[in-house]
Amino acid sequence: MMPKPGAPTRSTLLGTSAYLFLIRFFPTLASVGALVWLARHTSADYYGRYQSFWVQWQVLHVVACLGLPTLVLTYPLATVNALAQRLTARRLAVLATWVSGGAGALVLAQHYTGSVFGKWQAGAFLLLNVPVAVLEAYALLGRQFRPAALVSIIYAGLFALSHVLLVAGVLSSAQLMNLLLVGNGLRLLVLARLAQRLQAQNHQVLAEFPNGLRSLWAHTALNEVVQILFRWVDKLAVGLLLPAALFALYFNGTIDVPFLPVLLGAAGSALLLHFHEPEVSDAERVQLLRATATLLGRLVFPLFFLLVLFRRELFGVVFAHRYDAAVPLFLLSSLVIPLRAYNFTALLQHKGQGRIITTGAVLDLLVALVLMYVLYQVVGLGLAGVALAFVISTWLQAGYYLWHTARLLGRPWYALLPLRSWAMQVVGAGLGLLLLHEVLVRKLSETGVLWAGAGVVGLWLALQLWLARRATR
Repeated sequence: MMPKPGAPTRSTLLGTSAYLFLIRFFPTLASVGALVWLARHTSADYYGRYQSFWVQWQVLHVVACLGLPTLVLTYPLATVNALAQRLTARRLAVLATWVSGGAGALVLAQHYTGSVFGKWQAGAFLLLNVPVAVLEAYALLGRQFRPAALVSIIYAGLFALSHVLLVAGVLSSAQLMNLLLVGNGLRLLVLARLAQRLQAQNHQVLAEFPNGLRSLWAHTALNEVVQILFRWVDKLAVGLLLPAALFALYFNGTIDVPFLPVLLGAAGSALLLHFHEPEVSDAERVQLLRATATLLGRLVFPLFFLLVLFRRELFGVVFAHRYDAAVPLFLLSSLVIPLRAYNFTALLQHKGQGRIITTGAVLDLLVALVLMYVLYQVVGLGLAGVALAFVISTWLQAGYYLWHTARLLGRPWYALLPLRSWAMQVVGAGLGLLLLHEVLVRKLSETGVLWAGAGVVGLWLALQLWLARRATR
């Protein structure tokens, strides 16, 4: 059967996901490299204060963005252009005031926690990054993948280089942030020029606002704020209440596996871009979602078992045994990784079900906060209880979204998941890596065990991506 004209195919979806992953991969790689480099070569106190800044920035950046980057990717280009044309000077002033308020909150947070950066630098960094995030989303909507990727890669290189120079003593903390401010200023100029050119090419195509746009925007913004709070609220609390050195221990133990959120975010953005293409039925959307989940499973489950089974070698080699006490926390927090094999909100967002998404996010956060207190204070699990609370609430949230998606489509929940493929992937990856680990620990040093295991999984992931690309041609 020939595909419908304009309908997305697995090939175009994979290609779009690859570009989006590439755009987000290199900044994440630079961030991870800086994290490891500083954890190994700076004091726990400095490292804790450094990471505290990034936790606060992550939260306030999402608050300041007001859900605009996601909203831009949700609608066709013509609709977004129409929205941009209705931005009056008054509305722009309101948005600017909101962003400035976020920057001011970050300045106050830096004053309270004793940041390694200048307070004005922190505010300026947020002010620059908000329009960068919106303009990058607009470039992606216009399929300007290569220029956006190039800008992203260059900035990632600058970020990595600045941290190498910091550890080497060439740059101070303030000078590092000045360099990043210059880099973000250049990013903003390039992306603004790209957006101007893209809008000029599509100026003749206009569209009326779809029904429910304001409601979806409000729910999108609220949901993203709740989600980022859920992701970082434990680290915010620990960073504000405990000494910087203890926060550094908790941060490293509960850190997200860096590239999985990037991978899921790229797949989710690609799904949104293809879901609103013409003549695509719900059955085809479910098929795309299942196909994406099958591919993600081939990547996520081997990574999950690698991190769980090789966790002690990982912390010993990467952090030079400076944060071994964080290994139990890492094991607990890793239990959410299997959920990264599925995008639980893509269809809900496409259908404009912002209320369901927001309700799930709020309930998730409330459950996590209640469990965090109970497990930490009442049960007496300490920091492990904080980590476990967020694992339990995340699984409950995934079930909530899946149930509502199934109701919306009139299908059983299990019909939305590639359960047979996942079962085979879990058994194969789990048994294979368990056997590999048992063999390696008897033959190699700690470093050799980690590199051999990571090498095997890396080759497996590369093979899966190559096979997926080949199958869609």
